[in-house]
Amino acid sequence: MTRSPFFPALKSCLTASKNTPSSLSRLNWSLRRPYSIQSQEDAIAKLPNINPSALSITKTTTPKELVPPEELVFGRTFTDHMLSIEWTASQGWLAPRITPYQNLSLDPATCVFHYSFEAFEGMKAYKAADGGLRLFRPDRNMRRLNRSAERIALPTFNGEAFTDLIAKFTRLEERFIPA
Repeated sequence: MTRSPFFPALKSCLTASKNTPSSLSRLNWSLRRPYSIQSQEDAIAKLPNINPSALSITKTTTPKELVPPEELVFGRTFTDHMLSIEWTASQGWLAPRITPYQNLSLDPATCVFHYSFEAFEGMKAYKAADGGLRLFRPDRNMRRLNRSAERIALPTFNGEAFTDLIAKFTRLEERFIPA
């Protein structure tokens, strides 16, 4: 077995004559990350969560032409606006904003370009027979997105508040939802 400078306890556990409970507990301990956001959970829990009542909306002055439903392409056809909600370790979730669709401005040294963490959850919106809008199982989408965020140490959020914002965004972009 080769030497591992990062897991010396792993080598001693694997080379033990028997996997005794003490060697297995040493193995489990040695594989834990030396860092964790667990110690910060209490501080993070006290930070503000998403607040739909703080939503600001800036409408576009140049609406796009609608694309026929049969020509819609996922990941290439976009609406006039975007919903943005920033989170900081010192302030928690900031006021949500709906703004005209635009490029993001990021410094070339932004960590996302080096060590990217991303969570994606697609949600469907439909027009009902009565003309109203329907989100397809938003509670399940929010649960999955929160679970994904938690697994990769991104901040979690109030799913009902986020669904409320998505509903407001959907009403603003209603003309893009095919009948």
